[in-house]
Amino acid sequence: MMTLEQLLHGLDVAMGPVCIHALRRDGGFEDIQTDRPALHYGLRGAGRLEMSERGSVGVAARTVIVAPPGRARIVAAHDASHGDVVVASVAMRVTYQGLVGVFDHLHEPLVERVSDPVRRTFAELLEEVDAHRPGFHAMCEALLRRCVIWLLRRCFDRPSCRLPWLAPLEDTRLARALAAMNERPQHCFTLAELAELAGMSRSVFAARFANAVGASPIEVLKALRLARAAELLTRTDLPVKGIAARVGYASRSSFTRAFCARHGRPPADFRAPGRGSEARVA
Repeated sequence: MMTLEQLLHGLDVAMGPVCIHALRRDGGFEDIQTDRPALHYGLRGAGRLEMSERGSVGVAARTVIVAPPGRARIVAAHDASHGDVVVASVAMRVTYQGLVGVFDHLHEPLVERVSDPVRRTFAELLEEVDAHRPGFHAMCEALLRRCVIWLLRRCFDRPSCRLPWLAPLEDTRLARALAAMNERPQHCFTLAELAELAGMSRSVFAARFANAVGASPIEVLKALRLARAAELLTRTDLPVKGIAARVGYASRSSFTRAFCARHGRPPADFRAPGRGSEARVA
């Protein structure tokens, strides 16, 4: 089993957009869509974070939730005693050695109640985002890294806390194959090619990969392609056909079908609300 110190030695934390969701206590809700894992921190009130295919968890003041990539929504509680709900959400990319996403394969969200030192760290992070001073992004990533380390420490401190989503990090051979897919998602990798990169036979590689990651290599490659496509749609002006080619799809139609199945809407619709958003306070 990988130790916490080994994991932290190669830990890299990159922060995406930060949003503040303010919901009335009448059961209002706000949809969230991200191709990265997201950290949700309750600032005030109480409600639920509902995730497609992963159920829901409670969100309240001083509760932190790390949710896997995908579609979700925050729903305010109807109970008037809780008041309005305010939740800060941070899209993030947490990797080991820049290769494997630490939270990319969560089977269920991580939920923790924060202590005072961590609460102050979150407060500093949100203050930096709001003030937008020179160097704020580097400072925010340093503060987010501190919060991630606290979360991982809590997980490693509990013997009952199983971390199947860290399994790929424990096998450097699987990590080599995952790194190749991350670096070149547009490449038409075959199972034989990936097995050769990992130094295993095809059957052994396929079995170990599926057991560690929870999906086949080809399923992971498809997910990486569509995640890269979502990033290109929100950060560039490339035409949809050009993005399809860049992530390994031979035609726009096949790309659109796959993208809709993964993200719930066509590429053009996905691009419209996301363009130009670095940070938003609502």
